[in-house]
Amino acid sequence: MAANITAADAQRLAKSALAEVTVLREALRDRGAKFFGRPLGMAAAIAFAAYYYIYLPPLTNAKKVSDELATAKATSQYAEEYQNLQSRLSGLYTKLPRTQDPQGWILNEVRKTLREESIVPLSISPPNDLVKGEYRFITIEVRCQGNYPQIASWISRLERNPALLFVRDLTLRKDADPIGSNTVDVAITTVVPMGGVE
Repeated sequence: MAANITAADAQRLAKSALAEVTVLREALRDRGAKFFGRPLGMAAAIAFAAYYYIYLPPLTNAKKVSDELATAKATSQYAEEYQNLQSRLSGLYTKLPRTQDPQGWILNEVRKTLREESIVPLSISPPNDLVKGEYRFITIEVRCQGNYPQIASWISRLERNPALLFVRDLTLRKDADPIGSNTVDVAITTVVPMGGVE
C-alpha cells in the first residue's frame, strides 16, 4: 500500500535532511577531514570487497551460463539443419538408379514413359555422359510431338519417376499443323556415382 505524503510531511523530511547535512558539515569543521579518513577508507574497502567478492562472482557466472546457453542453442539449431540436409541427401541417394548400365537405363525409362503417354518421339539422342567430381550426369535429348495435355502428363510422369530423373531443359513450340499440336525438345538427366550405387 503506497504511503500518501502531504506537503507538511515533505517539509518535515526536508528539514530533517537539512539538519543531518548541517551536523555533518559541523562535525567535519570541528574534527577535520583527517578524523573521518580511516572510517571512509574502511567503508570504501568494504564496498570494493562486497562488489568484488559478493556481487561480481554471480554476475560473472550468470554471463557464463548465458553464453553457454546461447552456444547450446546455436549448436542445436545447426545440428537440426545438418540432420535435415543429411536426411534430404539420403533421400536423394536412395533415388539414384540401381543399375550397372545407366546409359541403357535412362534410354529405356524415357521410352517407357513415352509409350505410357502414347507419344511417338521424333528423335532421341544417344546418352551424353558428363563427369563432375564423383558423379556421372547422363543426359539424353528427346524431340516429340503431341497436344499440350499429353506433353504435360509426360513431363509429370518423368519427374515422378521413383528413380532420380529430372528435366534439365525444355523448349515448347506450337505447330501450325495439325491444329493443337506442339513440338517439344526436352533434355532429361539422371545422376549416378562413379563407382555405381551399392
